Amino acid sequence: MNLLGLIVEYNPFHNGHLYHLNESKKLTNATHTIAVMSGNFMQRGTPALLDKFTRAEIAVKNGVDLVVELPTLYSCQSAEIFSHGGITLLNSLNCVNSVCFGSEIGNIDILYIIAKILIDEPPTFKNKLKSYLGEGLPFPKARASALFDYISENKLYDTSKETLLEILNSPNNILGIEYIKSILKLNSNIKPYTINRVNSGYNSLNINNSICSASAIRNALKTDSLETINYTMPKPTYDLINDTVNSGVNLVYNDDFYQILSSIILRDKDNLTDYFEVNEGIENKIYNSIFKCQNIEELQNEIKSKRYTMTKISRTLNNIMLGIKRDDILKTKDLKEMPYVRVLAFNDKGCEILKEIKKNSEIEVITKFSKIKHIDSDIFNTLINYDIKATNMYSLIYNKSLLKGPMDYITSPKYIK
Repeated sequence: MNLLGLIVEYNPFHNGHLYHLNESKKLTNATHTIAVMSGNFMQRGTPALLDKFTRAEIAVKNGVDLVVELPTLYSCQSAEIFSHGGITLLNSLNCVNSVCFGSEIGNIDILYIIAKILIDEPPTFKNKLKSYLGEGLPFPKARASALFDYISENKLYDTSKETLLEILNSPNNILGIEYIKSILKLNSNIKPYTINRVNSGYNSLNINNSICSASAIRNALKTDSLETINYTMPKPTYDLINDTVNSGVNLVYNDDFYQILSSIILRDKDNLTDYFEVNEGIENKIYNSIFKCQNIEELQNEIKSKRYTMTKISRTLNNIMLGIKRDDILKTKDLKEMPYVRVLAFNDKGCEILKEIKKNSEIEVITKFSKIKHIDSDIFNTLINYDIKATNMYSLIYNKSLLKGPMDYITSPKYIK
């Protein structure tokens, strides 16, 4: 078995994801694929359009063999924490051969060189960084300049300072560097690969052709019918989204949680700094802004400043809503082994992967939540309890009229024949 790992969100799975999946299989000669997928809340601090089980089913119907959940404490945090969670989970399975991610640069060599320097922090690099910071350069430019000097002087790669700065400012390159850093930190045997992202950018809201960003698709679904953008996604994605909407389940957007978030902010006014990333006085800005705003977009714009980016604000508000405490992130962010893997969907090849995991790893494979109450582990319970809480919060909006109990306990992994 040549097992390819993917770290994904699939929010929703579109033609660009299908291209990435197929090209990754070709590049790595993979016989089987496993996707570590964010659950019901995404890396930028927003809810998923569709629940994790439906998105996992869509992924398997589009060619992934096994989809497992990235624990919530990792799935909606910075690139460093998100990437470490995904790589740690794949590494803990002891049978994954490679990981392939999309990037703007599409070149694994320069990403690997940058990651290695940032991990090792050679004295020459550290001195150059300190010198540029002393000149008053902002950290990103100072780091890019120090990296350029170190790479050029040691003849590690032929590039310009402008190109290096562009690499370090591109979201998928940043994720790729963090994936490689995590592989190096864990001394993992997983081999990293990358392919070029095609067409629309990560945050682009334009739908110009058949491959566009997930952001553009989600934005279009707010105002347009699914039929008008069906050419942007594979048929299994279209069919399942259509079936979900027709069954009376709501597609989920950020503003759906505004009243819940507002209530929590007002209730926890004196304890907001307990939550991860609530620091540097942003708690006061959040509390004072809640009285002026009618939705999350207005709230984010009211809080935004040179000090707080929109992404930082979005993650911070999400941490407050999900009750993600600073101490729990600190406890789990540098984990060397993941205590469990949660199965969301699989096919026959996925069954073969699960057998390989059980043969090679001692990780707890969760298919039924009725078993988890018997596991006595602080780390396990910290991680799993956030997964349950996040799913319960999500379900209040997503399928409240159909809710018969906690989704994690009443929903089984999807087996796709």
